[in-house]
Amino acid sequence: MGKKANNAEIDRRIHEVVRLLSLATPNSTILRHCSLEYGVTERQAQTYIARARDVIRQDYSIERSEFLGTRMAILDKVIQRSIKENQHSNAVGALRLQAELARLLDK
Repeated sequence: MGKKANNAEIDRRIHEVVRLLSLATPNSTILRHCSLEYGVTERQAQTYIARARDVIRQDYSIERSEFLGTRMAILDKVIQRSIKENQHSNAVGALRLQAELARLLDK
């Protein structure tokens, strides 16, 4: 059993679990990771997973317009970089995705 972690260490562990979840790591692998790396019980590791899922939910609980705006800005950068690097098909794909997100295209 590991020593009692302070709040900063717990936060670091939770964000490590967020990273693992974002990589589609199975719960069983995350539980094993927490046990081996942090010396915690399965119950504590499950608490880390639950708190990590809360972090992920909070990250994505933004308004639709905010979400759309940030994705459009990312696609603008993809378009600019694609044109600069003569990857015109990538630029066209990003432009099309922007149009679909803005509902400018009929499907």
